[in-house]
Amino acid sequence: MIKPYIYKVLRLFAFWMVLFTVLRALFVLFNLSYAHEATIGSILQAFVVGLRLDSSFTGYLVGLAVVSQILALLFTGRFWLRVIDYISYLLIAVISIFLLSDINLFSYWGRHIDLEAIGFLKTPDIVMASLKWYETVLFLLVCIIVIAGFIVVYQRLVKSDNKQISKRPFQFKHFAVSLLLVLFTGSLLILPIRGSLGVAPINTGVAYFSAHRFANQTAINPLWNLAYSMKRMDATKIAYHYMPDEEADAIFKQMMEESGQYPRLLKNDRPNVVVILLESFAAHVIESLDGQPVAPHFNELVSQGVLFTDIYAAANRSDKGLVAAMAGYQVLPSYSIIRFPEKTNSLPYLPNKLKQAGYQELSYLYGGDIKFKNMNSFVKQAGFEEVISIDEFPDEFQGKKWGVHDEYVFDRLLDEMLSSQEPYFKFFFTLSSHEPFIVPMERKYKNDYHNSIAYTDQCLGEFMNEVKQRGLWDNTLFVLIADHGVPGPEKLSMDQKDFFHIPMLWTGGALAVKDTTVNKIGSQTDMAKTLLSQLNIQATDMRFSKNILDETSQSFAFFVMPSNGMGLVEEGKYQAYSNNLKKFIVMEGKQTAEDSLKAKAYLQVLYNDSKNR
Repeated sequence: MIKPYIYKVLRLFAFWMVLFTVLRALFVLFNLSYAHEATIGSILQAFVVGLRLDSSFTGYLVGLAVVSQILALLFTGRFWLRVIDYISYLLIAVISIFLLSDINLFSYWGRHIDLEAIGFLKTPDIVMASLKWYETVLFLLVCIIVIAGFIVVYQRLVKSDNKQISKRPFQFKHFAVSLLLVLFTGSLLILPIRGSLGVAPINTGVAYFSAHRFANQTAINPLWNLAYSMKRMDATKIAYHYMPDEEADAIFKQMMEESGQYPRLLKNDRPNVVVILLESFAAHVIESLDGQPVAPHFNELVSQGVLFTDIYAAANRSDKGLVAAMAGYQVLPSYSIIRFPEKTNSLPYLPNKLKQAGYQELSYLYGGDIKFKNMNSFVKQAGFEEVISIDEFPDEFQGKKWGVHDEYVFDRLLDEMLSSQEPYFKFFFTLSSHEPFIVPMERKYKNDYHNSIAYTDQCLGEFMNEVKQRGLWDNTLFVLIADHGVPGPEKLSMDQKDFFHIPMLWTGGALAVKDTTVNKIGSQTDMAKTLLSQLNIQATDMRFSKNILDETSQSFAFFVMPSNGMGLVEEGKYQAYSNNLKKFIVMEGKQTAEDSLKAKAYLQVLYNDSKNR
């Protein structure tokens, strides 16, 4: 009876290792578009490197079988051996679905499932809204096929042959010997679980063996990575401390220093202001930023305004971009502050400052569900007097997924401008260019993302034509800025600075200049203070926003990445740092020891500020 137990453990261990390897191969197959410069050799090596993380997670899985084997020895029956099989069937289904979901998510986001992605499970309707119906059906079919296939393999290679296991009366000697052998087998699992004979156990860092990002991502076991992150991450309690606070404050102060001298771009300091936060408008779809010519109407406006060519999003998601644009506040890598109204209540909001300066008719327009990601409480705290969302529109204006199509919300924005007393402030967050990129327009581009951008751009062009015809252009400043970047057809990864590169364009008759470019590096957070400075409105409490146009303000942009990372872009330099791995994962340009401290100092000051809100 001893041999079946030991063989069961060995066969089970081998089975899970094979399962992880097969699904890793599927990951590579379905995400090859992200491979870029990765060589075949580096990808093959990733399979070898990945065995360490696979074996670590497999150790935990097989540990469950060891417990069942002890019970089987104790009760001398076949039931507990069958329990091993039942548990394995359940785990095969759960793990296969998880890893297939990870493969699918990576194709959209360019990263593995993390705590941010898990957070979307709280809003399953939002998840479903991001998928096309046929993608959902195809995914379910693939899950069924893969799960059935692995169960068949398990039954042939692993499942116990209960007929060979005799049912005998309990014998202490037999039980003691068998138990020692099973415990010994179980103790051997400690080595793969720890992944090391040294003091420090295995961590995700072992997967980062190559200069090619896709090879590293291939080596990662997504299940192990998520479990490791969850074990170490209570998002609100993560501390970012790299140096004495006095040193961090000094570095940060130097980074944010300004002279107070800057050129005037406006004809007067109380124009109407309309901010349009463009969903997923990455720089790589803007021709004037060396991108694809997907947004011609946006591009036409460049000659009628001021284009900021080197702006970077604060993060990778809409809720974080909203905080950056509306409050000039940088979010932390570990969580979005918008989730905590008690913290956002003390932020220095752009709308509130405009209201205090005499602006009236402050309206927020969004075609989706205003309750998404605590948006409702956030915009109310910001000072908006009127909030217009999906409930304000008839059902026939709504798409099948996220909400009201942009063309109808642009029409409503026009009506609001026509009926408002000057000077007014409007903030419109577009929606239609959100995945799954379904728009009510005859297809112009084969790529769904490009097609959705073209639709919103067309709506923007028609809106601007109406603005000019209705006499709304002359005394209005329009600020067009994206909420975040996307991988796009280029399959940019989130440790590439180009992923975060977004457009910012100021246009409208209120500008005293036109056909102008500003090439200084800036952040999405800088829009607020730059705008307020032009309006002669005090913004010294916006600590993490700088006036890009100031003569002495430094040229840099800080942003945060998923999985607890951060990046800093400077002239000719770029660094990306992983707080989980505790090392730089990208270091481009000639960097000094002082340069390596800047991003850390910025994040430490940000953490201290957020902690005290």
